[in-house]
Amino acid sequence: MEALIISHDGASGDYPGSSDLAYQKAIDDGVDIIDCSVQMSKDEVPFCSPNADLSGTTTATTVFLSQSTTIPEIKDREGIYSFDLTWSEIQSLKPQLLSPYEAPLNRNPSNKNKGKIVTLPEFLELAKQRAVPGILINIENAPYLASKKGLDVVGSVITSLNNATFDKQSTQKVLIQSDDSAVLSKFMDFKNYERVLNIMKEVSGAAPPVAEEVKKYANAIRVFRNAIVLDYPFPVYMSLNYSNLVQVMHAANISVYVGALRNEFQNFLFDYYADPYVELATLTQTGLDGIITDHPATAVAYMNSPCANQKADLPYSIFPIMPGDMFTNAVAAKPPEAAPVVPPMETKDVVDPPLPPVAKIPDSTSPPASDATATPPAAPKSSTSEKLVGSVGLIIVALVGALHILDH
Repeated sequence: MEALIISHDGASGDYPGSSDLAYQKAIDDGVDIIDCSVQMSKDEVPFCSPNADLSGTTTATTVFLSQSTTIPEIKDREGIYSFDLTWSEIQSLKPQLLSPYEAPLNRNPSNKNKGKIVTLPEFLELAKQRAVPGILINIENAPYLASKKGLDVVGSVITSLNNATFDKQSTQKVLIQSDDSAVLSKFMDFKNYERVLNIMKEVSGAAPPVAEEVKKYANAIRVFRNAIVLDYPFPVYMSLNYSNLVQVMHAANISVYVGALRNEFQNFLFDYYADPYVELATLTQTGLDGIITDHPATAVAYMNSPCANQKADLPYSIFPIMPGDMFTNAVAAKPPEAAPVVPPMETKDVVDPPLPPVAKIPDSTSPPASDATATPPAAPKSSTSEKLVGSVGLIIVALVGALHILDH
């Protein structure tokens, strides 16, 4: 069976990630599954956006810079977070297309701020109207949202799916993805949903007992590309070998999805000669079950090409690389025999503690009656200065395009 083609924030290589235009482009390109990473507004509206931090993927830095803050549980630098803004405030923003790389080489400047941000119900309605074969719902930061912000992202997703009757149908495939096993456990009773454990670290394979642990929570895993084709440590940028991950997971009846794939030359090991089709040939020949990509059109073109059939009698076929060959031939007569620096997948990468209860957070939008006419105290000079320094730093980072889109 051919690997599924799954969008990564829609066609995010062409339009701002998770915008309506990115989703429409992915569907027009022939993608099998469109995805929504669910974020929450302060007033409990679920919507699609690549990150909870809106400073890099929207125009938030031009409007809400004073709202920037650092949340170590989510990110180690300042951001402007969706759960600190109301939905009406978020609607005032435009989505923003930025390169995922540090170098100031932005994607398609003509589409930089095109499209609009969509709610989760709007995303689900689009999937139904366009009869997309499937959807993937990614849930992140659930423990923090519940305990610190009083927001039930899991409940919001379940309610939205139920309202759109995805729980009562089997025509369209539904994938629920999270890096938290406790989140996936909340969907155990939805037998027509496939649960995907998102492995948010580099791994170099897995042992059968780990696959059995995954099976307790998920039907599939999502991993980075170098979990399938191992590579030499920085700064070699060459392939080393294939891992055993696909074989071990398939033996436990667990599907394997890999991503995110991108077309920019910075994205490739030297072995691929900056050719996305060669990378696709190499990954798909391992038998994995799905490709997650910023560029669905490229994956669809490859899958539909007769050149992708390596057994066909054609004058030209697209063949996979032989991992390790380039290093052996171009760098050293004999590759080093040291084991990869990246460790294999372990049980601790699978199991998470139960989700905390949803906290009751007092409504801070309206001050108490006794304080309504009181003059607010002046902010301490020291804290104002610190905030100004942090805000200026965030402006500079935004201007040079150095903010990362952290979701691979």
